[in-house]
Amino acid sequence: MSLMLKLLSTEVLLKSYADAIKFVPACGASKKAGSSTKNKKHNTPGKSRGWKKYDGDYVETGMILFRQLGLKVYPGENVGCGRDFTLYSLCPGHVFISKETLSPYSTSPLYNAVKAGRIFEKYFFHVVPDKKQSQTFNLVSYT
Repeated sequence: MSLMLKLLSTEVLLKSYADAIKFVPACGASKKAGSSTKNKKHNTPGKSRGWKKYDGDYVETGMILFRQLGLKVYPGENVGCGRDFTLYSLCPGHVFISKETLSPYSTSPLYNAVKAGRIFEKYFFHVVPDKKQSQTFNLVSYT
């Protein structure tokens, strides 16, 4: 009897499996419901690029003048350029911003365009160092 019950139960299982296969959609794999993700592009904070100091501002050594992606603004006198093209002050003084025409070196990718007659005008950051007064005094006699 137990053998008969086992055969019947396997037949029932096979029929239920065959019925289950009939209801699978023929279009291909179905997509499982996904969970929400937290690393979306629109949730990233801003990079805070742009002007940090303006024309006439006083800066100390190492202060950031301009953060940029690529070289949009060029370093001038007493201004350094970081690895990520951040412009920073090399000495204390006042910021001076000018718009100048580029004259690139012969190894620059802009050299051929300038040689052909194209004019490139870019902003340059300069830091004008403060003139320190000498500590010497002359005695003036009133006679």
